[in-house]
Amino acid sequence: MRKPTVGISLKLYQNQIDKARDFAHAIVEEVGEEKRIEQFMCPGMGVLYPVAMILKESEIGLGSQNIAPAANGAYTGEFSIESLKEMKGSYAEIGHIERRTIFNEDDEMINQKVRLALDYDVTPVLCIGEVTKTDDYQEIKDLMKKQLFLDLFQLEGKQVEKIILAYEPAWAVGKTCAASATHVHQVHGLIRECIKELYDIQTAEKIRIIYGGSVSQENAKLIVSNENVDGVFVGRFGHNPKNYATIVETVRKVKGE
Repeated sequence: MRKPTVGISLKLYQNQIDKARDFAHAIVEEVGEEKRIEQFMCPGMGVLYPVAMILKESEIGLGSQNIAPAANGAYTGEFSIESLKEMKGSYAEIGHIERRTIFNEDDEMINQKVRLALDYDVTPVLCIGEVTKTDDYQEIKDLMKKQLFLDLFQLEGKQVEKIILAYEPAWAVGKTCAASATHVHQVHGLIRECIKELYDIQTAEKIRIIYGGSVSQENAKLIVSNENVDGVFVGRFGHNPKNYATIVETVRKVKGE
């Protein structure tokens, strides 16, 4: 059984220590003892450490929104996975569409980061998805398969099982509406097919695939009501701790206790 998963990324919206600490405290008070759902939070880089100190006593894992492609060295301005481990972080968001487009990260670099995270026993949250909206599902599958082949290059099935795939179509990220539940269900099924074709059925059945892209308390239930959707990756609609807690509770109910 794949454990239902809910993550939240704060991007670059919470950059002041006191506000970030208050938010983390509120999240912990709401759902910090929930063990039936695997949860992780990715604060802004500037407040990672103070938030880490709050999350460490809870069931909510700490994640970074990015890591450098190497653990240390001449990488000015980057964030080291060694620092993440020192803070007891156990997740790393990799390949978000904003990293791919704004910062020009290519699949080769993303692959380096995924392999590095696994080497350090950190769970990569690998973001994949199409940029332009289309109803051509063969086109979407071809794109997903290419992304997965390149981003998971040189990895074996046992390693891939440890990854969380986050399907985040660029056209739904930061928008007023998420992708339709029907679309999400269809694409998640295609992604699992791609893993089966690239690896094997065991790897495809074990890997978790979550959806991110304007997830809210209103649409979470429909989105996760499919066997191929293992949870959600929440953005701005989770900036209210009670809204986030509602989403966690929804996923728990839909996926069963």
